[in-house]
Amino acid sequence: MSQDPSNKQTTKTNKVFRTAAIVLILLVLPAISYYYLNSGLTIRKEALGKKESYGKIRPIYVIYPDGHKEDQLEGKVCVIHIFGEGADLTGENRKILDTAEKLFNQFGSNNSFRLAMIVKDGTAEFRSHHQKMPSSDYVTWAWNGSLGQWRTIIENAYENFCLSEGVKPVKEYFAVCDTSGQIRRFYNALDNKEIDKMAQHLAIMLPQ
Repeated sequence: MSQDPSNKQTTKTNKVFRTAAIVLILLVLPAISYYYLNSGLTIRKEALGKKESYGKIRPIYVIYPDGHKEDQLEGKVCVIHIFGEGADLTGENRKILDTAEKLFNQFGSNNSFRLAMIVKDGTAEFRSHHQKMPSSDYVTWAWNGSLGQWRTIIENAYENFCLSEGVKPVKEYFAVCDTSGQIRRFYNALDNKEIDKMAQHLAIMLPQ
């Protein structure tokens, strides 16, 4: 008695599906997992830089009425920018402040995130622009006028970073430090792609 042709076709189809399932389980899924794992590892390596650290930041203290003082940056992941002395509301400075506001909107709810802005005697227009920002009254912002000490730390670190990473120096940049106060990486403060990369790296570095 001959076998029903439809049964032969069903058996053949089942074999094809089983083979496809085995290939999916043994080859395709592990390849996809490896791709995403490797991509995540690459982003983390970028966030931490090639070197372990490019230096350590200094404290920014707030002094309370009872005399107690607290370092606003201790145990925080910080985005740092040096505006310098007598900062005016130039197009570049406006973009940097507005970028900081966007970072606040993205990460400000995390108590481990801080924006450290270093400026001495900014113009009235510069101060007014910041004070009108919705986030201006939040503790996320840490302002400091100790320009000389901060410049020594950040500028030396940036020079080392550029040499280590093979990066061409730019005039305006952000520094990022981890919760131990170690400077990990720098980003062009006027380049949107660099800012997007910084946001990705911050998401990795911030404690959840």
